[in-house]
Formats: sequence, structure tokens, C-alpha cells
Amino acid sequence: MADSISCATTDDANRRLGRHLLAAVRDQDIRISAERRAPRTLAEMRARLAAASAIPGEGTA
Repeated sequence: MADSISCATTDDANRRLGRHLLAAVRDQDIRISAERRAPRTLAEMRARLAAASAIPGEGTA
């Protein structure tokens, strides 16, 4: 029975830690301007590349 109590306590602690870390990362992420933030998805990367190639004299396209 002691194992189930400690497992439940550990699971709860892990969830709380996960929520805290997610909030901390999102808080720091908000402070980075959009121009300086690295693209995280393929869609963001493609949009950034398309915008760069649309600028005359910029890019290799």
C-alpha cells in the first residue's frame, strides 16, 4: 500500500513540475521578439523563407 501512495505523490509532483516548467518556458518565450525567435514548425520555416525570397535583392531565389 505504501508503494501506491508514494507513486501517486510522485505523479502529482511530476505534474506540478511539468506545469511550472511549461509556464516558465512560455514566459521566457514571450520576451523574445518574433524576428529573433527560431521557427519551430515547418510552416513557420516555410513562411519565413517565402518572406525572405519575396524581398528584392535578398536570398538566392
